[in-house]
Amino acid sequence: MTTPRLAPLTRAELSEEQRRLVDFPGGDKNIFTTFVRHPELFDVFHGFAGRLLRQSSLPDDVRETLILRTAYQCRADYEWAQHVGIARQSGISEAAITALGAAEPEAPDEHTALLIRAADQLATERDLDDRTWAALSEHYDEQQLIELCMLVGNYAMIAGVLKAVRVPLDDGLLPPPWRR
Repeated sequence: MTTPRLAPLTRAELSEEQRRLVDFPGGDKNIFTTFVRHPELFDVFHGFAGRLLRQSSLPDDVRETLILRTAYQCRADYEWAQHVGIARQSGISEAAITALGAAEPEAPDEHTALLIRAADQLATERDLDDRTWAALSEHYDEQQLIELCMLVGNYAMIAGVLKAVRVPLDDGLLPPPWRR
């Protein structure tokens, strides 16, 4: 791993305001203790990102499939390492996880293949072709379609920040398959 450009803050380095902002389960993760260096922005970011993660209208396995594929497309090591465990808890199979981290994914089913195609298009083109939109529309309502696009866009944005400031993996996490 590369040396962080902005190192995560230790508990002792956090201001009272920063401590308050990361006072939640998991708030000690490197992503949060780095991003909280900008408290005002972190407060807004955490609310939005938390809504997409913890209160999604999308099923957990769909959300995590989209996040992992976005992490792969953006080559976001931190994002992948954090979400692979969440994906497993969401019921995503090892075969599907392997596919999500592959250049030429062999999706275990048609729906996963659709989600991969959607994440690929949104992460690389910032758009969905008509065929993908129509297929997604057969499974998701208007609000879920908007959320799906925002989810991928949010995780692509996070990937860029994580990579640019070089947030290190948290202890115990394995690098993604493209780094092994």
